[in-house]
Amino acid sequence: MNVIDLTQPYLYDFVGGASFPNKFNYEFHVKSVGHSITIGEQIFQYLSVIINLETHCGTHIEFPSSYLLAGKGSQDYSISNFVCEALTVEVKKGENEHITAKELIGKLKEIPTLRNKVLLVKTGFSKFWKTDPEKYFASFPTLERECAEVVSNFGLIAFGIDCPSVDLPDDSPSFPYVIDEGAESFLQPIKDPKATNHLILLNSNYMIIENLNLEKVKDMEKFTLCFPPLRVEPVDNAAASAISVTALPCRAFAIRE
Repeated sequence: MNVIDLTQPYLYDFVGGASFPNKFNYEFHVKSVGHSITIGEQIFQYLSVIINLETHCGTHIEFPSSYLLAGKGSQDYSISNFVCEALTVEVKKGENEHITAKELIGKLKEIPTLRNKVLLVKTGFSKFWKTDPEKYFASFPTLERECAEVVSNFGLIAFGIDCPSVDLPDDSPSFPYVIDEGAESFLQPIKDPKATNHLILLNSNYMIIENLNLEKVKDMEKFTLCFPPLRVEPVDNAAASAISVTALPCRAFAIRE
């Protein structure tokens, strides 16, 4: 069995510049905490770590609840949903280029079905993750709208890509703020979506895996993909309605037989 790590990590040295849609969203603080415990008459000391993090960094999963009030959140999936057959399709792309429906359909013409599987698109852009973060976060390739619509009909469990997002950012930055009164007062039902790629894919009940490292997997390679997120669950229904877990970092790895 050959296991390949597909995860882009949280990076200590990227503070202020390792998040999408922009650096303002990046909060990753690590603090060492000392503890003392007495066993019998002897005092032992040990260290633990407190981590505050923005969940939209590193390799992460976006759940349908990110954009859709009725969408599934992280707690609505069993662990088996994160172990799936996957197919990697390589479509080399440069800055601000789009993956077209024609290209993707051409690559998949010999594949009978992808239902209940994961489709991963390898653009080659992950090489800029550490070498040129400005380029990586500002001008990465994305799906054209028609391509996203085609993918939405595949019946996938998840769609993944080696870029920060399936959509380019808006011109205006996203400034985070705390929604004290709960998600429902902020995220309104979308009656006439503008059909961004996120909306198209999430509305098909897909999970989206962003910021993958696919450099070590081959074009049209099939393998078992494991991508378990942090396990976060609400204590009760009140907590679930007040704080919707919409994105979580995950550890993604391919298992080759």
